[in-house]
Amino acid sequence: MISILTPTYNRAKTLSALFDSLMKQTCKSFEWIVIDDGSTDDTRSLMRSLEEKADFPLKYIHKQNGGRHTAVNLGVQEAVFELSFPVDSDDTLAPDAVEQILDCYNKYKGNPKIGVYSFSRCDSRNNLELALPRPETVSDYIEFRIRGKRPGNMAEVFKTEVLRKYPFPTFENERFLSEDVLWIEIAKEYDSVFLDKGIYVSEYLSDGLTANDKNVKFGSPLGSMLRGKQLMYSGCGLRENLRGAIIYNCYRKEVKGALPECLRVNNLGNMLLLLITRPLGSYYNRKWKRSV
Repeated sequence: MISILTPTYNRAKTLSALFDSLMKQTCKSFEWIVIDDGSTDDTRSLMRSLEEKADFPLKYIHKQNGGRHTAVNLGVQEAVFELSFPVDSDDTLAPDAVEQILDCYNKYKGNPKIGVYSFSRCDSRNNLELALPRPETVSDYIEFRIRGKRPGNMAEVFKTEVLRKYPFPTFENERFLSEDVLWIEIAKEYDSVFLDKGIYVSEYLSDGLTANDKNVKFGSPLGSMLRGKQLMYSGCGLRENLRGAIIYNCYRKEVKGALPECLRVNNLGNMLLLLITRPLGSYYNRKWKRSV
């Protein structure tokens, strides 16, 4: 029923903990697809040893380094089940994670409008990263997370057909893209079920993407601009529209020449926003680059 997708890059030291948490699942209705994004450590040999121990289907795929989002795209194409659940290689799952996901899916699977099931994440001390106002809410990402001012990470499980319909955009020679670029696009068509249940334990490493936020964003300016453009979508509200325009202007300064079609802004209102926020974009470009 669930394809668990794990993009990984030089994480042989952490994958075993995730594997152990999968072995402890109370329900084994899942497959584990590990997409190795060009690792240079001993990930390949580790996965061979884990395949021999696994009591669930395990598929290991090695690809050229292209970034987490490209690895997820490949994993979705390889998935054989109805749900796809991206789980990072340095995180683990609660023992009843799969069981809780399937319980929720079976409750709502007759509703074609619902494309995402968003569960809470915990830290290593079992504290919820994001406390929700109710145990269960049906809404969309834009309304509930952005307009509702609920930032933070959740554990998103998708209908596989939704992620195939909306793959992560890719840009040549760029290896990073913020997840909410896709979450916003999906929210224009699909609702989510938001659940105040912690099924996912996050570990933020000193050499991870979160710790190197500004560095990876400046290394992928087109993807960073796309995030700004998505936040300029009218449904996100004026506050986020302004923030998106600043982000767009900030990273536009890193791009020479013409933009790809998907990054061009033709909406008159957004063009005005970009004009108004251009000085702030320049200011944050200088400020954020000092922190890289």
